[in-house]
Amino acid sequence: MGLLLALLFTGVLHAAPDADSPAAMRWAPSRSYHVENYKLRLHFDQARREVFGDEIVTIRPFAAGFDRFCINSEDMTIESVALVRTDGAVEALPHETDNSCLWISLQRAYGPSDSLGIRIVYHGVPSAGLYFVNPGKDDPGVPPQIYTQGEPEFNHHWFPCWDYPNDMATSETITTVPEGQVVVSNGTLESVKHAGGQVTYDWVEHVPHSAYLLSLAIGPWKQLHDSYDGKPVDYFVDRRVDDATALRTFHLTPDMIGFFSRATGIGYPYEKYDQVTVHDFIFGGQENVSATTLVDEALHDARAEADYPSTILVAHELGQHWFGDYVQGRDWANIWLNEGFATYLTALYTQYHESNDAYRYEIYGDQKAALHADATENNRPIVYRKYVDPMDMLEQITHEKGASVLDMMRYVLDGESAMTIPASQNEIMFHALNDYLAAHHAQTADTADLISSIRSSSGQDLSWFFYEWVFKGGHPAYRVSASYDPARRMEIVKVAQTREVNANTPIFDMPIHLAFFGDNNRQVDRQVRDDAANQEFDIPLVFKPKWVDFDPDDVLFKTVAFPKPDEELGVQALHDPHMMSRLWAVKQLGEHAAADKDCCVQAIDSVLNNDAFYGVRIEAASSLGQSHAEQAKRALLSALGQDNSQVRTAVVGAMGHFLGDPGVRQALLKAMRDDPSYAVQAAAAEQIGRSGSPRAFDALRAVLASTRDINVTIGALNGLAAMKTPQATHVVFTYAKPGPPKRVRLVALTHLQTLKDSLPPDDRQAVTQLVGDAIEDSFLEIHEIGVQLVGTFGLRQFRPEVERDARRAVIMDDRVDAQHVLEGLDKK
Repeated sequence: MGLLLALLFTGVLHAAPDADSPAAMRWAPSRSYHVENYKLRLHFDQARREVFGDEIVTIRPFAAGFDRFCINSEDMTIESVALVRTDGAVEALPHETDNSCLWISLQRAYGPSDSLGIRIVYHGVPSAGLYFVNPGKDDPGVPPQIYTQGEPEFNHHWFPCWDYPNDMATSETITTVPEGQVVVSNGTLESVKHAGGQVTYDWVEHVPHSAYLLSLAIGPWKQLHDSYDGKPVDYFVDRRVDDATALRTFHLTPDMIGFFSRATGIGYPYEKYDQVTVHDFIFGGQENVSATTLVDEALHDARAEADYPSTILVAHELGQHWFGDYVQGRDWANIWLNEGFATYLTALYTQYHESNDAYRYEIYGDQKAALHADATENNRPIVYRKYVDPMDMLEQITHEKGASVLDMMRYVLDGESAMTIPASQNEIMFHALNDYLAAHHAQTADTADLISSIRSSSGQDLSWFFYEWVFKGGHPAYRVSASYDPARRMEIVKVAQTREVNANTPIFDMPIHLAFFGDNNRQVDRQVRDDAANQEFDIPLVFKPKWVDFDPDDVLFKTVAFPKPDEELGVQALHDPHMMSRLWAVKQLGEHAAADKDCCVQAIDSVLNNDAFYGVRIEAASSLGQSHAEQAKRALLSALGQDNSQVRTAVVGAMGHFLGDPGVRQALLKAMRDDPSYAVQAAAAEQIGRSGSPRAFDALRAVLASTRDINVTIGALNGLAAMKTPQATHVVFTYAKPGPPKRVRLVALTHLQTLKDSLPPDDRQAVTQLVGDAIEDSFLEIHEIGVQLVGTFGLRQFRPEVERDARRAVIMDDRVDAQHVLEGLDKK
């Protein structure tokens, strides 16, 4: 699943009731049968959002005496169930539904030697899993589309299946749609047949996969052809999208396939690879077997490429075709074997395609996201069984911390020098991952299987590593000091782990790289093993170092306090050969610069103008924003002329600390109007809204009228919302109505939660209409914010709709949020 939008659905991890009891643990359900194949014949009523299915699910019992079983099914009217005999005869079977189970009784008992074809004819209007796009108020020109989104357990809302990842089956979809529509599904396209104004597509997937990865994407697609190693690699987009835009998003796909194949030692394992962009997709992407679905916002124009590339999203979904599709995490507790690996493979592709510094910087971003989650009540192990809803597991601990841990595992197995070159089968770690993939291909696996593959392939037993990083939670918080003893020619490095040790968070045991730098480019590197709350390391050294690095490439998932004098930090920030150490030093200087220390500002200014890597310059810009010094302001104004748009965006953000200066406000207005980067324009619009400038409202309204970019539009709305004036709020309110793109409307609706007091009292009827439109919207996120606004404005007339969500919303977060709204209504 694409994390970019998956995170919209994550927040506080729900604790299971009596979380310390065995009953609170979530285990994979036991199975009495194995599904061998799903064969679906499908057609739809687009206007009614209804599916009609004729399914044959082929199952094989595990044991003798098999005469009754459950298959997951919701939202469907079951018309008939029958056993299809080998001679083609059909035997009707008794059946009943119970919550999410369709219970089917057989006329006699069967055993492991029997392969049973169960035919289920049904129809229904799914509440999840299958989504219909029809022209409406928001999108009158959008062509009709139908698509699926099965993860985590949504596909049983539109076809009966074993909807849990611990079983894998082959599949076939035979789908009939009106002429002009194109069906993309899993596997090989066996046939396309035209008759009576209808067209039927027959897709067959021969590689077993979990039920949630079975997919459809139906629309009037334009198809662009590519290939890798003789296999089709095709891209499907709305026919209104030009080829250049589509290829801008997808052109690196064959290169990614080649890199992932070489790194894992496993060639791309499926018949073809399709990518389809659909409208109003609720996630960033979904790695459906051989047929990934992506949000159409992954498509962008040439100006957006520098700031909003789709490379990470495309690589993430592709990477899961090895880790997640080909080898499936056995249960949601082990879903990091899918998502953590895909996030890590994305960073590895960055190293291969861009540079080692870009790779380290991407891992740094993963660490920051995971540290943020670790600092909240989501401080859980990566493998975790006390969740309430599987959606709880699709967040930063699974994705970004998982990737950070894999990066550390590479360091432990292969050493820091091996990590500086693109991944290959020459490394111990990737040879072990090849063993894991080969041993479990087209099967499910858990973390114990991964540990076993590493042990059998490399001889390395990493049980200690997985114990602290995967089966325990938290991270080490280091306090470090370093001093030189000239009499002994010894550098004394003291390391303390200051985080509270408890049942969840241990003392961490890790090798740590120390680097010592002297005059004339002298450098000494040592590795120490830190495994105690307090340790002292005496390092023989013939020179007094000018500065000392602790984990210079920032491999460890950690926080560190290493106090240093400003002068030492300045030298390190300018001259350290390790990019991440320069970035760390700049960040420390920024904290010191908050006290308006001129020497810190001068050093950061120099870094901002001279560092070779954009990520360090971004940190320098942010650090200058912490100072109130005149020199910091001048440095930021000057940096608006830098070539890198990401640096300029950071500069604009830092200028928010100087909004009282007329020259800064003028520079922001110019950036919003004239900068070639959408990201810079959007950031400038937000700052202008916060500035208090009398020109802000007219300037932001002019931008809204002229821009065609969704990011600039959102930036301008953020700026207007920051003003909190009735005039600005009226514009935000207008964009919250049906009409603008869904993502824009969602931002405007969200802002209304904090702008209630800025709305005129006589707008009650308009507010009621707006909230009602949001609640009725088929786009899940807009519906959700509509429910929230019922509570914000105390609109009791929508209580029945909120009660329905509190009872029946598919996602646990939505049920909980609806219950909170009801409690709030009761208090008003």
